[in-house]
This record gives sequence, structure tokens and C-alpha cells, in this order.
Amino acid sequence: MIKNPLYVYGDKETLKVPAHLNYGRHILDKFKTFKQAVAIINAESGEKITYKEIVQKAVDIALSLARIGVRKGQVVNVCSEKRMEFIPTVLGAICAGATYASSDVSCRNASFLYRINLSKPTVVFCSPTAYEDHRQSIKSVKSIEHIIIYGDKGIDNAMSFKEFLTVHADIEEFLAADVNGWEDVAIILQSSGTTGLPKGIKLTHLNLLLFLSDTGEKKEQRCGEVKTLITREWYHSYGFGHTIYAMYEGTTVVYCPRSEVKCFLEAIQKYKIQVMQLTPATVIDLVKSTILSEYDVSSLAYMVSTSTYFNAELVNAIRARFPNLQAAHQYYGMSEAGCVCSDILAPKGPKVGSVGCAGSGFTLKVVDLFTRKPLGPNQRGEICFKSSSLMLGYVGDDPVDYLDDEGFFKTGDIGYYDEDRYFYIVDRMKELIKFNSYQVAPAELEAVLMQHPGVANAGVAGAPDPECGELPTAFVVLRAGYEITPDELVRYVDEQVSHRMRLAGGVRIVDSLPMVPSGKLDRKLLKKILTESK
Repeated sequence: MIKNPLYVYGDKETLKVPAHLNYGRHILDKFKTFKQAVAIINAESGEKITYKEIVQKAVDIALSLARIGVRKGQVVNVCSEKRMEFIPTVLGAICAGATYASSDVSCRNASFLYRINLSKPTVVFCSPTAYEDHRQSIKSVKSIEHIIIYGDKGIDNAMSFKEFLTVHADIEEFLAADVNGWEDVAIILQSSGTTGLPKGIKLTHLNLLLFLSDTGEKKEQRCGEVKTLITREWYHSYGFGHTIYAMYEGTTVVYCPRSEVKCFLEAIQKYKIQVMQLTPATVIDLVKSTILSEYDVSSLAYMVSTSTYFNAELVNAIRARFPNLQAAHQYYGMSEAGCVCSDILAPKGPKVGSVGCAGSGFTLKVVDLFTRKPLGPNQRGEICFKSSSLMLGYVGDDPVDYLDDEGFFKTGDIGYYDEDRYFYIVDRMKELIKFNSYQVAPAELEAVLMQHPGVANAGVAGAPDPECGELPTAFVVLRAGYEITPDELVRYVDEQVSHRMRLAGGVRIVDSLPMVPSGKLDRKLLKKILTESK
């Protein structure tokens, strides 16, 4: 075969995976080498857990799951905010041969129920707070056989974590369940996909092992030498993935239970944080903070971000407020495949506005939006890629929905690469709304609105906003005889969804909605109306 000169090829020589292809076993084996080094710190309480303690707890969880009958092919859901039991539970479930599924506890009612039903879990681990918030939804899921509450006390008929964790074994005697790493699903993450309602992303053991594969030589560091502040929740793929990757390198991970700028600054000062994982929205909050000067942030050397991208003005503002910052790294990645592009090991260093070069094992192309023909440097089109790390698929979806005729994944992102093979993202084909670095599915908000008895029809699009990216905005047709104010509908939606999905752009009452010839809602026209009205 001959390389296509219009394709961009990432390095393939450094990809290494263990022969057993068991993700859980590989992570535990790695953590064992870090022994008594501190793995995780709760910045607020000071609570700590070592790598050895994480391994031991994961082993005991795996064996306790086996005791209650959990086996390969079943799903274990974790419904919790960040806490010490979270990571060991995920690793224990995977080592037991089960599949871990994430659960976004910030969602509410119908939105939460839809998500948890995607994976049909057999067992659900809940924090007391999450259980109180979602008690009725969790109880209504027919597939759930066991509910386990973190802590010493159970709630209702659910057993406590202390009651559940009854099997203990020497970590050197433990053997993770056998898996077929290329086809057995280790994790199901949640994503909005390219359009419509959230999707369940099926990642095999091999997919996840490739997520960890090196993209080049790293500087040797002593275990526990680096402290990383994680600002994202672990039920989000970015928060979980970056945390595991940092721990894989022996980093001490610090987290804040509250996602507030003041908490982040206190953690940086107290724990001498060197690396901070965040999104551009959090960067903007830090740059604009009126209290930043009250804290010693001199230890912070690196910021790592994904989602929307830093422009030159923001990069300059970051450097002005964090004078010791060496670099603000940007990733272009997705839950479906891991890190597609990165500027960390780009041959000519970071370029402002670029997301870097093709990741290890990736083949990328940019195609014309209409002809689908590959394009050359500095020509804009849809970015598509191939990689062995690409997910097994979406739950219930046909691959033809997201792969082209060459097997490339269609990202829905519009961008280009330059003469040095650096990639740039300039727009999105997707109907998803990018609000404060979150992907908000218009169809999900529309579905919530349509549950209101006074709503006849609804359409949601993003109104351009310089700080938040886009503001979810609803166009609503009322049923005859109903008098409802826009504010009432905003409050109604707020009660059903998470804060990150709220109708921040408000509601507009209209007589009708635009439709395409096929009868579907024309969201592009709604977005055009919002853009032109700015």
C-alpha cells in the first residue's frame, strides 16, 4: 500500500500494549509500582489515598462484586461526585470483568433517567447525595439488582459500601478476570454524539490501553513529584481520562469538591500545584478573577485544556496573570477515540490557535463538505480520522451513521492543517451547542420542553456569545388557550436538566417553527435568526 499524500499520519512506532489486553489489570500493575506514594488528595478535607491503597480497594471491590454474582458482560454504574471510592470502584468493576458506565449526577429527572437506561446497569454505586437526588429514577430502572451507598450506612433497602466490601485478598494473589481485549467492552461513556440525544460510547480494553500509549519520549520523573489539579468531574470522559493518565505517570492528583475559582486558587497555593487540567471557560474565569492576586500561584507551570480553543488574546492574558506558566497545552480529543491531536510533542512546539499534530496511531484527513474528496494544506473541510483506539461503537447505532466509506470517523468538525501538519479547528458542522465548553444536545432540551402541557412545539439553537461560546435558546410554540411566560419555561427546564444544559439564552415565544421539506425542524435557520439578531 502507498501512503496517501493528502492524509496526515501520526507516529505508530511508540504504541505499546500488554499482551493480556486487560485494561484493569494493566492499570493495577502500574499502580503497584508507585507503592506508598500519594495518589489522590481531597483539597478541601485533606483526605489522602495512596496508590497501594487504591490497588487494595480495587481488588476487594472486584472480589466483592463477584461474590454478589457480577460477571463479564454486566454493567456497573457509578453515580457519584468525585470522592475517594470512585476510581477504585471503576477499576474494581473492570477487573471483575464487568463494564463500567458513567452517570452524570448533575442531570435531573427525565434527563438522568434516559442516560442511566442507556447502559442497563446491574449494580449502581451511589454517593449519599447522588442517591437522595436521584432516588426515584434509580429505583425505576428495571435492570438494577443491587444499589450500594458509599459510606457506613445504607439508605432504604440499599446496602452500605461497608456491608458490600466483605471480601479481602492479598493484591499479589489477585488475578483479574479474563477478557478478549479487542471486543469486550470495559467502559461505556456518555456523549451527545454528532446529533440528537446522548449516546453510549462503547470502549474496549484495547481502546483504553491505546489511550494510554505514549506519543513520544517523556522526561523521567520521580513518583509523586508532580501534583495535578483536576477541575472536571470524573463522570465526564475528559475528567476521568485525564485523571487516569496523570495517575498512570505517578502524579499526585488533587481535586476540589466544589468547582469554584477560589477553591482552585486555594488548592494551587496549598499543594504547590504544577499542572492544572481545565477547560477554556475555567481559564477565562481565572483570568478575570479579582482575587487571583491574593494567592501564590507561582508553582503552576502547565495548563492542559480541551474543548474550545485558546486564541492569541487569551494565551497572552493567561501569561500575564500566571507569570511562571511555561505552556498552556491544548488537546483535540473526543470520548470516542482519545487524544486525536496534541501540541505537547509537536515537532516545532505549540502554535497559537492550533491543536497540534496527529496523535500516535492516528491517520487524519480533511475532506470537502460536498464532494468528500481529501483536501491539501490550508483547505477547510470536515476532519475525519482512523485509529485503533476508535470505540467499538455507540450503543444501538449502526457504524454507517458515523463512518465514511473508507472507515474514517466523521467528526463533524470543520478545520484544516498547515504545511507543517499542524491542525486548526475553525467551526462545527454539528447541531450541538457549545456552552461553557459543554456539548448541549438541542433535541434533549426540546424533549424536556415538549413535556410541558402548554408547549405545542419547540426548537433549540445556540445564540453566539463571546464568553460562553453559544447560549442555548429556545423557540416555543404554545398550545391554544395557554398563557405561559418565557421565564416560567426557563424555570421549568432548569428543574429537569443540569446547570450546564440550562436555557441560558432564554425562551422566545413564536407562532411557528421553520421546517425543512422532509418535515424536520430547521435548526440551522433558527441559529441564523439568533446570529442575525445579535
